[in-house]
Amino acid sequence: MNPTPFPLRPDEVMGADFGRLRARRQRLDAERAAADDPRRVALEAAIAASIARRAARAASVPAITLDASLPISGEAERIVELIRRHPVLVVAGETGSGKTTQLPKLCLAAGRGIGGLIGCTQPRRIAARSVARRVAQELRTQVGELVGFQVRFTEQVGERALVKFMTDGILLAETQSDPQLAAYDTLIIDEAHERSLNIDFLLGYLKRLLDRRPDLRVIVTSATIDTERFAAHFGGAPVVSVEGRSFPVEVRWHEAVAQDAASKPGPGSSSPPGQRRSATSRRENEPDPFSDPWSGVVEAVDAITRVDPLGDVLVFLPGEREIRDVHLALERRRYRETEVLPLYARLSARDQDRVFNPGPKRRLVLATNVAETSLTVPRIRHVVDPGLARVNRFSHRNKVQRLHVEKISQASADQRKGRCGRVGPGTCWRLYDEADFLARPRYTDPELLRSSLAGVILRLASLGLGPIESFPFLDPPNERAIADGYQQLVELAALSPDRRALTPVGRILARLPIDVKLARMLVEAQRLSCLRELTVLAAFLSAQDPRERPPEAREAADRAHALHADPRSDFIGVLNLWEAYRAAHEELSQSKLRDWCQSRFLSFLRLREWRELHRQLLLQTQELGWRLNAEPASYEAIHRALLSGLPGQVARKDEKGQYQGTRGRRYLPFPGSALAKSAPQWMLSAVLLDTQRLYGLTNARVEPQWIEQQAQHLLKHRYYDPHWSQAQGHVQAYEQVSLFGLVLVEKRRVAYQRIDPVDARRIFLREALATGAIDCRAGFVRRNREVLAAAHAEEAKRRRSGLLRSEEELAAWFETRIPADVASAAGLDAWVQGLDPAQRRGLEWTLADVMAADAAPGHQFPATLDLPGARLALRYRFEPGHAEDGVAIDLPLAFLNALPDARLGWLVPGLLQEKVAEWIRALPKGLRRNFVPAPDFARAFAEAVPPDERALGVALSAWLEKATGVAVAPEAWDEAALPPHLRFHVRLLDEQGAVLESGRDLAALRAQHGLRARQAFARETAASISRSGLTQWDFEALPAVVSTDAGLTAYPALVAEDGSVAIRVYEREDEAALAHAQGVTALLRRVLADKLRAARKQLPLAPKAAIAYTAVDSPERLREDLVESAFEALLRERAATVRVRAAFDALAAELGRQLFPEAVRRLAVAEEILVLYGGLAPKLAPPLMGYAGANFDDLRAQLARLVQPGFARAWPLERLAQFPRYLKAMALRVERLQQDARRDQARMLQAQEFERALDAAPAAPAAARERLRWAIEEFRVQLFAQELGTREPVSEKRLRKLVDEL
Repeated sequence: MNPTPFPLRPDEVMGADFGRLRARRQRLDAERAAADDPRRVALEAAIAASIARRAARAASVPAITLDASLPISGEAERIVELIRRHPVLVVAGETGSGKTTQLPKLCLAAGRGIGGLIGCTQPRRIAARSVARRVAQELRTQVGELVGFQVRFTEQVGERALVKFMTDGILLAETQSDPQLAAYDTLIIDEAHERSLNIDFLLGYLKRLLDRRPDLRVIVTSATIDTERFAAHFGGAPVVSVEGRSFPVEVRWHEAVAQDAASKPGPGSSSPPGQRRSATSRRENEPDPFSDPWSGVVEAVDAITRVDPLGDVLVFLPGEREIRDVHLALERRRYRETEVLPLYARLSARDQDRVFNPGPKRRLVLATNVAETSLTVPRIRHVVDPGLARVNRFSHRNKVQRLHVEKISQASADQRKGRCGRVGPGTCWRLYDEADFLARPRYTDPELLRSSLAGVILRLASLGLGPIESFPFLDPPNERAIADGYQQLVELAALSPDRRALTPVGRILARLPIDVKLARMLVEAQRLSCLRELTVLAAFLSAQDPRERPPEAREAADRAHALHADPRSDFIGVLNLWEAYRAAHEELSQSKLRDWCQSRFLSFLRLREWRELHRQLLLQTQELGWRLNAEPASYEAIHRALLSGLPGQVARKDEKGQYQGTRGRRYLPFPGSALAKSAPQWMLSAVLLDTQRLYGLTNARVEPQWIEQQAQHLLKHRYYDPHWSQAQGHVQAYEQVSLFGLVLVEKRRVAYQRIDPVDARRIFLREALATGAIDCRAGFVRRNREVLAAAHAEEAKRRRSGLLRSEEELAAWFETRIPADVASAAGLDAWVQGLDPAQRRGLEWTLADVMAADAAPGHQFPATLDLPGARLALRYRFEPGHAEDGVAIDLPLAFLNALPDARLGWLVPGLLQEKVAEWIRALPKGLRRNFVPAPDFARAFAEAVPPDERALGVALSAWLEKATGVAVAPEAWDEAALPPHLRFHVRLLDEQGAVLESGRDLAALRAQHGLRARQAFARETAASISRSGLTQWDFEALPAVVSTDAGLTAYPALVAEDGSVAIRVYEREDEAALAHAQGVTALLRRVLADKLRAARKQLPLAPKAAIAYTAVDSPERLREDLVESAFEALLRERAATVRVRAAFDALAAELGRQLFPEAVRRLAVAEEILVLYGGLAPKLAPPLMGYAGANFDDLRAQLARLVQPGFARAWPLERLAQFPRYLKAMALRVERLQQDARRDQARMLQAQEFERALDAAPAAPAAARERLRWAIEEFRVQLFAQELGTREPVSEKRLRKLVDEL
């Protein structure tokens, strides 16, 4: 029998039941359950019950009446209709419009609240409570019946409730247990302009949720909301703007407040009227009272009191400490019939009621920014706004919290202004000037952009919402903040190292409703059996410190707090305080407990909050199945658990008494810490707070081994100096352990074999077996020592070193005979015991195995060094330690500068192999291991590569790369690091053959005797060639090279000297070629001086271009640059080849003919550039002050780089021809910038990334810098004016490749 259909539509049952009931029906239908099946009967009963509950809720909706005096009432019908038709509505209701209290009632009028609750979020607990009471009064019901509220520690929501007010954090927490938010059919996100982390997360979450819940309605509202952005975020949601109901509000700025304050004496002042000095008459060195905003508050209240002694005043201050300071200052003023009341979130309900239920006296209400939104403080006529708030920012670079007092945004200032003018005309006294206000940002930075994102990423992962990069935030966080959030979760072992999945620890952290660091401590506390203590500490670190230290009783407070302090750890001091409070809470009544707290300078409210947080954590740990430890935990266990959540907040005291922390941070323990006076060597800090200086708050002594244990997955190990230890019988190395740059272990001996078995075996073979420096029972080792001793005796007898094979060669002998896993004395003994006698004899050396080949052939050590045109004598000496040990060369003074440096590097064939081997051994281990054994590579190189004109290092690098594929920079071969006998010893001989100087540093000899050597060279080579004072080419030819009878080779060249040209000779061909080109150029300038002068004078520079260039340089300088650039372009590389008179005359004639036309051709390009420059330069000022300042700065900087003094000469014509296109692109950019500055800035940042890379490499090759510099200009054209085209293909990928080439 087919079952009878039973209605099941979302609009007939409760929203919280619909999904569950539908799933049950689908399962029964899939099973074809009969109508009389008990399960189907039970389902129909459940559906009927849900329908009945919905009907009962519909019947309980009270009559909706709106306050006609509220502006939102005029838009009621439209808002109700939009709520029925659209899933999202954006309401911009000005202050006093009634949006906060009337929107829930309009939702009820639209039929919402029947299938589920109407949820209304507020950013603060105090607002949620007060608004709930207000709406309940208007609906004529009690709080907890039809209207309820839920905040952190209090919930008053009955089963019949239709409207629920709550903080946004409460709604966010409900997403964990109810991802569909099925308990609600409508959500009102109030005060969305605050853009807290919770609000931004909810806006993104709701955007996705609406796709799955078409029945849900979302209303986003605020007084100072950016409606376009919020509407666009929800796919073009409708927007309703409602005017505010308020009286006129006069804004008085800093100057007016200061003048009013100075005009008359305030209450309590001893100065009679007329004698109080004005702000303008104050002495020059006397401080302005308004330079301190809190004294400015007192002055402002004095001024208000004079004009309106009965009007209530609302004063905004950054925090509770400032409220306390100003409260004391105002109390001393003794205003008549006036009471001073604080207002902040942690205030008790009774004290809050004093603010919202005013008495007959005038009130001065001192509030934090909790009073900016939602709350309406009754009877306020004046607002004093210092323009400051305490803002919490997380530094992703230093990983510290910055809690600085900052300037508020314009939107926040307008919110504060809106707190008055509700009961009559009001005045907002702003303690800053109007220019300051206009320079501030329009809206407050979202908390998402100034907070750590670890908790957000964890929440997204736990809810299965995908990566944070794809989550629809209203303002997506930047990549650096996201990377930091991922890194923090990896550090806490909540994410896998690849950042793709939650770890088991991460899944537990997501269930704990506290900061991820504190949650990680609790997980570790469960493992270390110290959960009882850590729940107390986690609750303490989640709340505000209950210890108070009022200025008037600091010493008494310090003495009271010292009763609980522990000199080793502030955390232990917190546990002591908890035990004292717990005992007092059990023994004392409520009133006596308050007295107990007051006498000990403890905040009763904060202690109560701490206790409530602790209770919630205990409930949460019970849900996880954790048990508290029965016995008190040890000091080590507690602090190891703390370290697990704070692995990067440890530091070591340096010699100056400061603490060097991870990531290069330096700080001190906070002065109030018990560790401030007896600072330990290693310290853990719960919070690093940057106020004006970086301090560690809540500190403790820890041991470095605890840090190693708790941060094993984050440690960096570096091993260095591996070496054979004969005493230990194995290869050892030193280990350095660091955590984010903080060295935990500087130098610790470790067994190297477990770290690098291959390298350890290599060292074992070379330093132990090859030398015999090993203590073991193996008999072959003893016999091998005897063979080595015999070989050394033979070497001493023949008075020659080097007859023994090298350690590498001897180690190579063992390479194939010793197993790969043997690298210690114990391992060797164990292996040898298993060998038969024949195998053991195979490990013994013979003298032939140890000795190298006999003396090298004689041609390996020649008697002379043959050079072009010369033969220099060589001397050999075998006397280690002697100044002339090795090879000495006799060098005549005249040859000093002519001697090729490269040839000396090749030494002599008999020592080349040793020199190359030494070089290879000197390489870093990472390179050296590619060329082992070094003698084999050295020998192969010596056999394969004969000496040539290249430097030895260049030839060796090329050969090694060809042979192994491993590149070694030629600079890696350091001559100075070689043994002295592997470098030539130069004996410098004067003209009489006496030794003038000797040494192995050729450069030093040249620096000392180079001038004298050149003079000697010139005396022997330049007698018939040198001339001075040339003004024209009056000789037939100048040879490129000449030789002398003494075997010297000289290179003549024209040389530019002071005011004339001369002929000189050079020892080196490259120096002569460079000097000759400059000399021919100088001689051509003298010959063509009249034509150069005439060209400059006759060049027809247009007046418009001349005027434009005046802003850069003088027009005369431009003419000179154009003519000079034409001259240089025509000459190019031709000067170096001119050696005969006919060629010089022909070149001079050609230059004379082409000079002026070439200059005119360049002038045309320059004039086009300057005309565009003249039109562009005036446009590079922002149309409004502060508008896109960085963008216009970038444009001006680009223009200055292009058109600068001497630009016409600085670049070739081919490049100058591109300048008009660059300037046109800049003009188009200016036009588009004024339309969309944000897009322009994004493109600008793309280009600036590569310009910074260019600026950061000033030492890069000029050609590479030029390629990148002009590629950036083409990239700017492509970014800002693509229609103009580029000279060459350009992209970010190509630019990055050019950056890599720098």
